[in-house]
Amino acid sequence: MNAEESLELYLKFLKYEKNLTPNTILSYRNDILLMLDYFKKNNISDVKKINLDIFRSFLKLLDKYQYSNNSIIRKYSSYINYFKFLERNFLIDIQLSHLISFPKKEKKLCNFLSESEIKSLLEKIDKEDNIGIRDRAIFELFYSTGARISEIVDIDLSKVDLENREVEVLGKGRNTRIVYLNDIALESLIKYLNIRSWFLFEKSSNSYKKSRFLFLNRYGRKLSTRYIRILLDKYLKKAEINKKISPHGIRHSFATHMLQEGAGIREVQELLGHKNINTTQIYTHLNLKKLKKDYEKFHPRAGRQ
Repeated sequence: MNAEESLELYLKFLKYEKNLTPNTILSYRNDILLMLDYFKKNNISDVKKINLDIFRSFLKLLDKYQYSNNSIIRKYSSYINYFKFLERNFLIDIQLSHLISFPKKEKKLCNFLSESEIKSLLEKIDKEDNIGIRDRAIFELFYSTGARISEIVDIDLSKVDLENREVEVLGKGRNTRIVYLNDIALESLIKYLNIRSWFLFEKSSNSYKKSRFLFLNRYGRKLSTRYIRILLDKYLKKAEINKKISPHGIRHSFATHMLQEGAGIREVQELLGHKNINTTQIYTHLNLKKLKKDYEKFHPRAGRQ
């Protein structure tokens, strides 16, 4: 079978059988296209001609791009799962997926903010205009829920339950889960909802647009993840926080602070929407200062003569 045809079949499998999100499917597609383009340049257009040697030569090409460890691991996952699909459907004869070993994952902690830094960041968001009210609600929601950036931008207005302080988000693999609003996040969200129609008003037609998404840009459309990253950089600068923090760093801060306050790792796992407890383990590092303080407070012989 032609390699491009096999890719189209695989993408349909991911969409209709695996029920993956469009962004995840796009990542798979881009990873595999990179590989198939290399194969094509080496006169391999039929998937039956794919072998371990040509795949290894492709991996050497990847080294030149200097991808991060996480990107390389994701690409390996894309290739192995694609090969498994070909094998199960008898489109290739060799069991290629069994011959490939994953690279080791580097244990690298994501940057996070301290509680005082989070407070400073949020307080630097001006709530006197509609844009600021929206931005404050966005970042209060981030810190209250520990949601992913993709989950925040995809929140459906109908999934917001103010009475019960709950929001239903759509996570990885199209799995839904409930996240919770603290007092300040609830207050910020209510304030934003009271002015949300401002984002939907169209001066040219003197009428209001409609949108199912909770957070909107000034044109009444769904916010992009890129725009939220720009907003975060803006407010970090205003708060004079000289750390390289991504929206995922807010999620990391949420998990870290929950654990520091005594939450169990299983509860944090549930709140974050992790399927595997091992994924949550990266959040179990604690502030060394607090760790030392706890040691001195609770160890029977610490600090005593």
